[in-house]
Amino acid sequence: MKRILTALVVLSLCANGCKESGPDTNPQSDDQEVSDLFSDRQSLGEIQISDLDEASGLAHSRSNSNYLWSHNDSGGNPQLFLMDEAGADIGRFTIDGAQNLDWEDLAIGPGPTPGTDYLYVGDIGDNRAVRPDRTIYRVPEPDLNTGSIPASSTLSGAETINYVYEDGPRDAEALMVDPSNNDLYIVSKREASVILYVLPFPQNVAQMDTAERVTVLPFTQITAGDISFDGNEVVLKNYLNIYHWSKTGSESIRELLSTTPERLNYTVEPQGEAIAWHTNGNQFYTISELANNQPVVLYRYTRN
Repeated sequence: MKRILTALVVLSLCANGCKESGPDTNPQSDDQEVSDLFSDRQSLGEIQISDLDEASGLAHSRSNSNYLWSHNDSGGNPQLFLMDEAGADIGRFTIDGAQNLDWEDLAIGPGPTPGTDYLYVGDIGDNRAVRPDRTIYRVPEPDLNTGSIPASSTLSGAETINYVYEDGPRDAEALMVDPSNNDLYIVSKREASVILYVLPFPQNVAQMDTAERVTVLPFTQITAGDISFDGNEVVLKNYLNIYHWSKTGSESIRELLSTTPERLNYTVEPQGEAIAWHTNGNQFYTISELANNQPVVLYRYTRN
């Protein structure tokens, strides 16, 4: 969705010291030390997919080595784009029966069939918090025939998870899947302190499901998130920062996100709304929507 200028002004002010409501030790504070756990960003190249201009979700492929999935924001075709790590066009895949009202994030992980990786597409955006329900599409990740690149195909067999929030409509842009138990986590966007919700597995695909409120997080304007392949690390980002959690034991995702994260090294993008772990857990990627006539670039951060 197109960003509202006033929201960006507020973010700029917060970058210069404003505090949002939340715990006394607010991770949004500018005086929080920036971790050197990951390197400075590396530009992998400009995205060479001409119609991927509002990249709002990102996921590292499990079935197709060294490829990444992405999609456009609201109002576009119900289409997933596959690119390589240089941003080259590998293919586009239309999800049969889906609509793109406001696709905001993309996750990859397990699902109802053991041993199968699924793509989860979050039609979860709602600027004014007025949509009566939201939709997550779940479809098995295709194994690309590399003999026909760029590929073009239709993905059939997608399941539709329709849900409401237990405490009323919310705008959200972050969707994550917990590989340990297939739970889906959603993080709201616009509150001064955003809210973490969960859709426990098995999600209901026969009738309306309800996202349960888990906890409040002391951030605002969260635009993306991802859980690592091994389930031990989580990243959430907004326009200015990336926050990182790492398990120290057997804690659950909801327990982990109730602790204070570290703030990672991050160079602000024109309109950065997507983040994804590499399957190896030692790298993550970011991408921005097209903004201010600047090219869309794929970036990678590597663990030091």
